Amino acid sequence: MSGRRVANAWLGDLLAEAGWSGAELARAVNALGTLHGLALRYDRTAVAHWLSGTRPRGPVPELIAAALTERCGRLVTVAEAGLGAGPAGPGVRTGPGAAVAEGGAGGLHRLALQARADTDPHGRAPLLRSPYQPAPVPAAIWDPEAAGPGPGDAGAGTGSGTGTATATGIADLAARRYLAAHAEQLRAIAGSFSGLYLTHGGVHTRTALAAWLAQDAGAFAARHTDGPGLSVRGRGPSGPRCGVVEVWRGYAQLAHLLAEMTADSGHHGLAQEYHGIALGLARQAGDRRMYAITLRAMSAHAGRLGQPAHAVRLARTAVETAPADGEPGTLAFLLVQRAAAHAHAGQRAAATADLAAAAGLHARHAVKPPDGPFDSYARADLDFARARTHLALGEFPAAAEALERSLHGRAADQHRATALTHAALAETLLRLGHLTRACEHWRAFLTAAPAVQSRAVREALGRLLRDLGPYRRTREAVPTVAMARALAERLP
Repeated sequence: MSGRRVANAWLGDLLAEAGWSGAELARAVNALGTLHGLALRYDRTAVAHWLSGTRPRGPVPELIAAALTERCGRLVTVAEAGLGAGPAGPGVRTGPGAAVAEGGAGGLHRLALQARADTDPHGRAPLLRSPYQPAPVPAAIWDPEAAGPGPGDAGAGTGSGTGTATATGIADLAARRYLAAHAEQLRAIAGSFSGLYLTHGGVHTRTALAAWLAQDAGAFAARHTDGPGLSVRGRGPSGPRCGVVEVWRGYAQLAHLLAEMTADSGHHGLAQEYHGIALGLARQAGDRRMYAITLRAMSAHAGRLGQPAHAVRLARTAVETAPADGEPGTLAFLLVQRAAAHAHAGQRAAATADLAAAAGLHARHAVKPPDGPFDSYARADLDFARARTHLALGEFPAAAEALERSLHGRAADQHRATALTHAALAETLLRLGHLTRACEHWRAFLTAAPAVQSRAVREALGRLLRDLGPYRRTREAVPTVAMARALAERLP
């Protein structure tokens, strides 16, 4: 700090609104720091310094705002807390709302710029360190005119009978073929990267996807500056506009995948930014289903970062946005996350009702070989999400049963999901007092974990060493702890 300090009355007012002492704010900030991988040791003395006008270094101001947001039940910004607004680093940290509002090719330009900054070895550090910041939840309002071909536009631009019309028809045919080929390429890329993520985690995989998007998304946006929501020649269901919409949908899916892999790498602020871009692109494509799925992912992300009230708001909006007559598997996918969010927020009745509804819907889900990573919802994933809800409700036997079912349904090559399911089951069994069975699943986790580069797996390994500490000399735990320590020395 330089110059004369001025007392921070704004932070004092927020503490009064929250009903918190300085020590309670410090504990909340420390807890959020842990979820972001930061070892913070603030106490009431530090808060007294903040109140006197000292501004802590980033990302602590953002964590203070996040803690107050959750406590006060409304959005609290860094500026409102009297802690200033830090300068924008490389990339664009404007929050999900801005991405949703962008039109034309703006969302693609933003994705390309963000991915380019993400892959710049000289400027990426601030992006990777940026913290998660609760932002306003997009409204569950869907404008049917935002994208997609109109019902009365069939056949536009496909006339014949004159030389000009014939030339136009040939040009439109060429445009359709190009867009269809590019959409197919995006689907293939999404399938490949999704498979790599499920198998090996997001730490290394996400960098490759960001590099690809930095080049491809920018090039496509430069050639299609109007975007799918504006009038272009050939607006009919078979015209170029329809093809552009399919391409936008493909980019929305890739941005969503990049967000999930970035969160799995522990870069939570950057993951939030990619989620916001994915929302905007899904909106541009007129894809309510993809929009709702992304809101669902944002809810899960908020819940993992100690923002249960924000997670509930996002999950509710996801369900409200989804098509009411949508595919049952998608609705089950959304409802089971809303159940988990309700459970973490202490809303037992709502969580139980959502679990029952999700199970009923998934029973009607027609499981078929998916064309892409967003086309089907496996029973194993439903059971894993169901277990998270039971754990939050303190229903440990039910959680163990759901995790065992999830394991039985896992494909052999899904190392990340398999490892995390074994870890969750081991932790649950240990809570139930079943040390021998817990160690069996911990060893299965340790067998799968070396193939995965994931912050979630690294954190599970830390919990293993912590939870087995009191048992480290018992016959069942000795080999497990030895395996865990050996792996911990080798993981980055």
